[in-house]
Amino acid sequence: MRRSILKRFFAVGLVAAMVVTGTTACSKSGEKASNNNSTETSGEDNANKPDTWIADRTITVQAYVDDIGNSLPKNLNDTAVMKEITKRTGIKLDIQYTPGDSDSSVMAAQLASGTIPDVIVSYLDNSTRPEFPILLKAAREEMFADVSGYLKDMKVYNRYLEKDYLPNDAQKNITFRDEFKGAAYILPLAVDSEDRSMEYNPENAYVGGMYIQKSIVDALGIDPKTIKTQDQFYDLLVKIKEGNFKDDNGNAVYPLGPKYWGGSPDSLKYIVAGYDWGVSDGYNITDDGTIKHEADTDYVYKKINYVRKLLAEGLMNPEFFTMDSTRAEEVSRSHNSAIIADVHNYQDIVYTKDEWLPLGPLNDFTGSNSTIVHGKSNYGAWAISAGAKNPEEILKFFDYLSTPEGQLLCQYGVEGQSYNMVDGKPVLTDEALQKLNDGDKDYLVDKIGAGFGNNGCVFFSYMLTNIDNLGNFGESRPGAASSSTFKRSIQIAKDYPRTLKLVPGLDATAYLSADSLADVKAQMSLLNYKDMLVQAIYANSDDEVKQIVESFRQQLKQAGDDTFIEYISKLYQEDKNTIDFYTK
Repeated sequence: MRRSILKRFFAVGLVAAMVVTGTTACSKSGEKASNNNSTETSGEDNANKPDTWIADRTITVQAYVDDIGNSLPKNLNDTAVMKEITKRTGIKLDIQYTPGDSDSSVMAAQLASGTIPDVIVSYLDNSTRPEFPILLKAAREEMFADVSGYLKDMKVYNRYLEKDYLPNDAQKNITFRDEFKGAAYILPLAVDSEDRSMEYNPENAYVGGMYIQKSIVDALGIDPKTIKTQDQFYDLLVKIKEGNFKDDNGNAVYPLGPKYWGGSPDSLKYIVAGYDWGVSDGYNITDDGTIKHEADTDYVYKKINYVRKLLAEGLMNPEFFTMDSTRAEEVSRSHNSAIIADVHNYQDIVYTKDEWLPLGPLNDFTGSNSTIVHGKSNYGAWAISAGAKNPEEILKFFDYLSTPEGQLLCQYGVEGQSYNMVDGKPVLTDEALQKLNDGDKDYLVDKIGAGFGNNGCVFFSYMLTNIDNLGNFGESRPGAASSSTFKRSIQIAKDYPRTLKLVPGLDATAYLSADSLADVKAQMSLLNYKDMLVQAIYANSDDEVKQIVESFRQQLKQAGDDTFIEYISKLYQEDKNTIDFYTK
């Protein structure tokens, strides 16, 4: 998913993961949990408490998120952030994480046992994630507290009651499902305060896709932004080959090399964008309203034949789809690839030197090269146990964390220790900025304990919502404004801006998770369209290409494609925003 990827890109030396072994839960509270009980405080006692005071208690959290589990402090309640949070709210935390084959399988097993702590936290960016059926079953069985009656009194979570505040999928399918008749059991996280999905922000923009050597651009006298069509791209590759360019070792360059991280069919979306008709994970809708898989259209042959031509004429590395990651990085760094099929502005090969420039992007089948966005989104979710004492206090606590005051503390730490206020905005201290750039776990996680934009104690970044980092803090992530590390990354985003196109909805295949499609999903999981494309691209003859494609078409039909298309057709007819189809 996009937020998890960006987190990795922005990290300079991601905090080293703690090694957690065994199958028992690991608790990071630094003290024994207090049986979830609140300590009653009299009005006289509260008179000396801050306005943010909630209760003198420990909240026990079970996280089913490996990023959280791998970045927990050795003693959470002894970190600067947690000490300050306790001082302001009275709350201490006992965060538990249990490793296993997968976080969702651990969650399924623990929920099946019928006993959960005060709070659970899970991955969940939409209702088609594998975690959702597990969470939904628990909600239906009333394992979670209904917090709908408390929302209106919250400072942040009251926004979840506003019309159109939550993403469409989160509103209809997760938090306020019709079957719950107004009850709310599962709360999405990381919802933006406003829908800014159509705002291009160079300070935070990820510019991925093809990159070309600047020296070759200069030698050919071209503007890489003007290469937009498949024909223009082909002509460029021919010019590069005719230019007899050499790499650092004196070898002839390949005009088109593999993605920086290793050969993969994923790069097809960049090099044959004009023939990528199946925009919804292989599916799309025709002008007359018929839903098809791309394999059942002529675009499958256009895509295959174009790449076969590049290979036959020596215009792309013959190991484009198969090269291992080590060699792919090597051919990129040694400039053996005139064009890297896929890299981005936050990769060090791009931002540390002025050697690579974005190419294109190529137009899609509609004639547009806009970047598709899907509107407001969310990432992660949490729920309060039905057996938790005083659930309103728990909601108040996490509501406080998502206030501007709470977010500042969660992301930056304590003023004077890891940041100072300058012109009303937080600026990391020189020491904190250096520690962030160095990925110093002892400082970021164990001493300060702040999230630092998912580079520190991830729990405190993960549990936030109503996000507005630029408005609240003046930068997209802690240290972004004061760090020079990604200066060129931002400059590239300014010099090579992307236009954005809104196409709401989820990929069609996300709906294979429906109960009625279990058998179809099982059969579909045995098919891989991208692998078929690669097989056909390397076929020995055109007749063999046709045999491979026709065989896949038959397998797709036998897997239950007609049943699946019938199902998603009904969904799309009822609500065009459910599936991210688009046409000319």
